Amino acid sequence: MSSADAPGQTRDAILRAARRRFAQRAFAEVGLRDIALDSGVSAALVVKYFGTKENLFAEAVSFATEASALLDCELDRLGEHLVRTLLDLHDRANSDPFLRAVITAFRPNGDDFTASFRHHVVEPLAARLPGPDAQLRADLICAQLIGLGAVRVAINLPGVSALTVDELVARYAPELQRLVDPQAVTSPAS
Repeated sequence: MSSADAPGQTRDAILRAARRRFAQRAFAEVGLRDIALDSGVSAALVVKYFGTKENLFAEAVSFATEASALLDCELDRLGEHLVRTLLDLHDRANSDPFLRAVITAFRPNGDDFTASFRHHVVEPLAARLPGPDAQLRADLICAQLIGLGAVRVAINLPGVSALTVDELVARYAPELQRLVDPQAVTSPAS
């Protein structure tokens, strides 16, 4: 990182490096120097931004910021908003909280990432959904978004990758909106 980089960019780079390290190794095996090296900064700068390894780990496993962006929308447009925001995270921040939750679930510290994902994303989503089976519908919405992220980012299927954001939203959002509020979705006129 050059000194001309904005503090937010440096902090984000450190956080991305920490997420990778903590997803690959147990907490005790990860050092601040490793994270600093991965993010191109000094260990002192990591400490300046996060204080301790424990603080950095807590933020690395948190999905609070992404959840806030994902859920910040009126219920009647939440399906579209979820898809559009996820795609924006892919394109702008090279991040996918849904894929991160799945990938890290099978690694050391995976329980911490999974618990954070459920606490910050799944449970607040379920709490917003009206009607019966809200928890199941929240789980299904997350499953669909995980699938979209996996196909677009990790597997890179050509058909999906060739679609624009608007085309993906047009195809995906109506299905998610049906899960958001099944009572509000009306059938198209025949």
